[in-house]
Amino acid sequence: MTTVLAVDLGSSSGRVLAGTFKDGRIEVTHIHRFYHEAQRVNGALLWDLESLWNETVHGLTLAIQQFPDAQSVSVDTWGVDFVPLDRQGQPVGTPHAYRDERTVRTHEEFRARLNDREFFTLTGIAPATINTANQLVALTIEEPELVDCIDKVLLLPDYFAWKLSGIQGWSRSICSSSGLCEPGSPRWSDEVFARLGVPRHWVGELNDDLTVVGQCRVPGLEQLTVVRGGAHDTACAVHALPIDEGVDAWWLSCGSWSVLGAMEDHALTSPEAFQLGLTNESRTDGGVRPLFNITGMWILQELQRQWEREGNPTDIDELVAAARECPSPDVLIDPDEPYFAEQGEMVEKVNRYLADRGATQPASEAEYVRLVIESFAARYARGIDDLAQITGYRPQQLNVVGGGSRNHLLCDLTAQAAQVRVVAGPVEASILGSLLAQLEILGHLDPALRPAVIAKTAKTHVHEPAQL
Repeated sequence: MTTVLAVDLGSSSGRVLAGTFKDGRIEVTHIHRFYHEAQRVNGALLWDLESLWNETVHGLTLAIQQFPDAQSVSVDTWGVDFVPLDRQGQPVGTPHAYRDERTVRTHEEFRARLNDREFFTLTGIAPATINTANQLVALTIEEPELVDCIDKVLLLPDYFAWKLSGIQGWSRSICSSSGLCEPGSPRWSDEVFARLGVPRHWVGELNDDLTVVGQCRVPGLEQLTVVRGGAHDTACAVHALPIDEGVDAWWLSCGSWSVLGAMEDHALTSPEAFQLGLTNESRTDGGVRPLFNITGMWILQELQRQWEREGNPTDIDELVAAARECPSPDVLIDPDEPYFAEQGEMVEKVNRYLADRGATQPASEAEYVRLVIESFAARYARGIDDLAQITGYRPQQLNVVGGGSRNHLLCDLTAQAAQVRVVAGPVEASILGSLLAQLEILGHLDPALRPAVIAKTAKTHVHEPAQL
């Protein structure tokens, strides 16, 4: 029996969980969950780094109390955000959130240094203002006084791994989301750093995932070995996909962002891939995740938050059940519309989108939910068509993981819209992927046996296209 710990930090909540490996399956125990969000301070959207760290340590301390024989810990987070450090290892300034508008203000200057086509050719990453590359350019333009103070830049999971171990590193799976690596992320792109005017010495050489970082140095947690079990949460999720041998399966990770992708050996960088907005990120095993980033459950979350601010708390499960009985809307929204990715007043944004197209706004909260969920399904179907155009084949199965896998209406509508078999689950795929990877790193699990462990551990539900 072996227990390992996973820290999974999302852009709206964080979790610490334990995984105990026994009799060919992993029993997952939820230890600590906390909620957080970026805060608006003097016009900037910032992360509360100290709170995230304190909650992480608190959760790990509780885990050790419950599982005193726990052997390792790995941290995964969302992509693109980072922490600049000075030579003493102190944060320089306050880390900005990827939704901060500074990258919009500096976007034309970014393009003057590196246009969209060149950026994709050099990195395999779709041009987007949220990319780490764009954020670093914005930092150098809007906060030039900080540039000489910065010694190193760590992406978020590597920052927390460093805080735990005292060892700095740059995990390939998370750095692959930065827009600063060569396609497929075999190494950093020196040309991109030079063209953008970002100091190359801010990063060290890339480290493979599925490797050991070092021993934990936090008092009370010294027994833990800090490992790279997949620094990017989506890379972890892909590591835990329940796929039968011989099945061509693609995947859809449904959280605040929806991420739709395939699994390939090499980056896909054709002109069609650029035109359709494909991004190539790394898997934990060294392969590539060609994918589309789509604004996801964030839209529903923002609707809920607005209704709660207005004194009308909602239960999403009840709303989804009611939405199933609502008629299909005449006009769908496009989740890729840029203002849907911005914080606040989501009801008004949906109404504006509909009004611009001569459509009537929903008459109830359930109708808003039906509209958004059906719009997601249509967008996923379009993404599958686009990915098939790039790869040259269509999937036999779509694995849906993350919180959206619990939304049976979403899975049913996606199966119908895309005409593909949907396998929903595991919900906690990023956690399961991290736990599996850690067991492999420690030598307690043969990677060849991973599918069998996933099958015994994960709960799934099948949605057929004819089911609705």
